[in-house]
Amino acid sequence: MNEINNLLLDIYHASQNTCVSEFSDKIFSLIKREINFDSGGFCDFNTSDTSGIKLLSAAAHNISTYDKLHARQNYLEPEFVEGQNKLTSADPSLAMAFKNKGNSVTLSVYDKGIKSNVAAYGIKTECIQTMVMVLAPPMPNRFQTLSLWRRKNNAEYVQNDNCKANIIFPHVFQAFAINRQIHRISEVKNPVNGTAICSLEGALLFIDDVAEDFLFKEFHTWIPPFLPSILLENLGSTSERIYIGKMFVLTARRQKDLLFLNFRKTMTFENLSPTELVIAEMLVRNETYKAIAQKLGNQPATVRNQAHSIYSKFGISGKAELAKIINQIR
Repeated sequence: MNEINNLLLDIYHASQNTCVSEFSDKIFSLIKREINFDSGGFCDFNTSDTSGIKLLSAAAHNISTYDKLHARQNYLEPEFVEGQNKLTSADPSLAMAFKNKGNSVTLSVYDKGIKSNVAAYGIKTECIQTMVMVLAPPMPNRFQTLSLWRRKNNAEYVQNDNCKANIIFPHVFQAFAINRQIHRISEVKNPVNGTAICSLEGALLFIDDVAEDFLFKEFHTWIPPFLPSILLENLGSTSERIYIGKMFVLTARRQKDLLFLNFRKTMTFENLSPTELVIAEMLVRNETYKAIAQKLGNQPATVRNQAHSIYSKFGISGKAELAKIINQIR
């Protein structure tokens, strides 16, 4: 028991002293001291009578959040919440955990009665053995999940794993809440990228903590799970699909019926060196690397590298986006 007590102390220490981008790997590594697993995930969901459940934010360990979400959409039907304790879902582990909030539930894709699509989903994502707990945070139409997965079919979770999870998991949920709150109210000193995936209508399918934090700071009255309408309108009004706000620069890439969004903290001219500032102005005037190099007495390759450094600092990919940013912050 002393080992678990020490683990809980370390979990709360990590929640207060680890940045958002490193917290998920840190917290899951701590859990491994008591429970063995191959990959894990933390999810925050919004529920609606009309649109089912939507993933608001997620943190993953040793697994791609996008691949997991994409496989879930391909193999499992849409999920709906009916009342306080019933979740209609093709995923039996999630449905059982939702019914028994605060208690860990385990399942193997080879258990009797598991449907073929559920088994295929588990095999595809290397999540053969699942342990999951659902927590209902103190807010309407929201619930969170914490999952641990094992990839081998002979590595079933046992009762001792469940006992440990029932002690540890509630503190992990709390640690995620503390970590998010600390970093939401503090200034981010270094540029951190955030990502999100949404439909063309702005319905969020996935958003990470950093992107969610940017949106709450930029739009104080924002209510998930849809992008703020003004942001979506800006993305649709330009061919570059870029939004420049006070807190972040957002670039979007369309793939079929989805938008893949990249958030980056808004930068200023102070972030550019004097040479980069001169080059940025020339790039906006659509001058070539060769022409800029001749004026500065440099090689075109040097100018190209400096241009890429400028784009990287602003979180963009080309001249058109740079022109819009410079016009915005002048």
